[in-house]
Amino acid sequence: MTPRPSAALALAFGALATFACRRGSAPAPPPSASATPVASAKPVDRLAPDELEVGKSVIFGFEVPRRMRVKGSFLEVAYLEGNVTPEALANYVRERVEVDRVEIGAASTRFERAHIKRGAPEKIYDIEVSPGEANMTELVIRDVTPMPPNPSFMNETDRWRQAGRKPDGTPIDIRDFK
Repeated sequence: MTPRPSAALALAFGALATFACRRGSAPAPPPSASATPVASAKPVDRLAPDELEVGKSVIFGFEVPRRMRVKGSFLEVAYLEGNVTPEALANYVRERVEVDRVEIGAASTRFERAHIKRGAPEKIYDIEVSPGEANMTELVIRDVTPMPPNPSFMNETDRWRQAGRKPDGTPIDIRDFK
């Protein structure tokens, strides 16, 4: 018995359809390393809405945002201000410090006992972000690193001298050292 041409044709068509379906539903190849990042990842070359750009100034290892200016910088404290939102500045600070506790309040956001990631690792800072006048936002960075204890070999006179005083508590006159 020879198969009828229509039955053979139907069998060939069914095999071809099965092959085509399997080929079309093949799993997609794994993404390569150069594939575009996931939508939730932050773009490398663009700023997100309300994200602040890094400026050129650095205070205590903290990179000052571009739209902020340094009002004053001293040995233990720095004052900055700029025309940015407090929320954007707080987010900017959060990315650049390591901190265990953040106090978020109506008047300010405080980063207590923070380490600036690009700063000296032994230094500890209190950082406060607060709204200022005329749409300005203020940032205060205060060094709160504990002073090292006086060495045991120092006597009381040496300790007073280190504090800029005589043993009786009066200020040291520079002429005393000539």
